[in-house]
Amino acid sequence: MTTEALRDWLGAKPFVPFGMRMPDGRLLPVPHPEFVSVEPTDGRLALVWKADRRGGHSLVDLELVSELEVL
Repeated sequence: MTTEALRDWLGAKPFVPFGMRMPDGRLLPVPHPEFVSVEPTDGRLALVWKADRRGGHSLVDLELVSELEVL
């Protein structure tokens, strides 16, 4: 996936919650644009904050994301 594609989804008006499908089958939910931070230099990495009560985050190599899908 490209950084531009992710930024398009994050900037959609109105925003539509989506998930990032990983190669191992996991789906990382993005319920709001503020749950994702894209690396400012080359944009290859993104930090995806978890929305559950336990918190935490996942560091994602965007080149490994197989697809974005509406939740």
